[in-house]
Amino acid sequence: MADRTYDQPGNTDRYSLTVVQKYSKGIGSTPRGKSVSWQRRAAEGELADLVVTLSMSENFEGDVNTYYPADNSTSYTICNMLPDSHYYYKVEEVLKDGTRNVVTYGHFITTGQVRMMRVGGMSNVRDFGGWNTSFGVKTNYGRIFRGNHPRGITETGRNDFVKNERIKADLELTGTVRDRSAMGPANEVEIHTTNNARYKTGLTQPSSKAALRDDLKFISRVMQEGKAVFLHCNHGVNRAGTLAFVIGGLIGLSEADLSREYELSSFAYGNTIRAGNYASMLPVIRSYGKSGDSLTQCFYNYCLELGVSEEELDGIRCAMLGLEPEHELIEAAHRENNDSDE
Repeated sequence: MADRTYDQPGNTDRYSLTVVQKYSKGIGSTPRGKSVSWQRRAAEGELADLVVTLSMSENFEGDVNTYYPADNSTSYTICNMLPDSHYYYKVEEVLKDGTRNVVTYGHFITTGQVRMMRVGGMSNVRDFGGWNTSFGVKTNYGRIFRGNHPRGITETGRNDFVKNERIKADLELTGTVRDRSAMGPANEVEIHTTNNARYKTGLTQPSSKAALRDDLKFISRVMQEGKAVFLHCNHGVNRAGTLAFVIGGLIGLSEADLSREYELSSFAYGNTIRAGNYASMLPVIRSYGKSGDSLTQCFYNYCLELGVSEEELDGIRCAMLGLEPEHELIEAAHRENNDSDE
């Protein structure tokens, strides 16, 4: 992350530059994870299931994640933890009579800067949490995820990603109308489709602006309902990257971090896919502010012009930042916007 600064003075093409080629050989977008191992204790024919449980609580209270290794396994790699966090785990043999025996347990501390996700049958999946913002707080984990199309998701992927991350909303940007999400039944995962364009066209073309408006309205509603949302196009790069750019700017990511967040998609495909068209979005957004306005304010003004209300924008900001609508930083954005209207 530190290698990519995008701060080369006078270089107008700096946003089309990349450092991913330095890492692309053998470096994918999925985390290494934490490997745990154990010795089998159940007698032949007694074992019904193996269960790995992960928690931030030593007593495994509150929200826990569960994983299901193959019955003949003696090791498992746990993935998708939060960076810089303390976790506890246990592995249990579940016998056919219902008895559960702990065969190993322990704890560990994670490291890292970005929460990249390992999901069976998918790629380029990551959490929008953990970014510094102009509001002085980091974005919350577990609320917005982005990635490629989930049409190939495996049953293990559904458990590890959809179930464990409590994803209840699927936002597809390809325009293909579907009765249900590939991530689960309609009564479990709500699906909403829009037809988005990419980059500058996506920000300025009337039909795509209408799609962005609907995207933000949908995200605001489901997040206020307490649902985690997964947004995607086909590869999770261009159309998803354009929407993520708008969301990131709205919740206060810096210009450099917006660009870093976009470039992370390059790791998933092992080559440089960064497009010079990415830079074309910044002048569009800055045109929505007056002299002295912050980039965050420019994004806010742009989203209002799309037709998204202050209340809906507050819904996204509050959910992603952990702030109440009455928080002084949220209200300051309203005052700044009202001042710019005068």
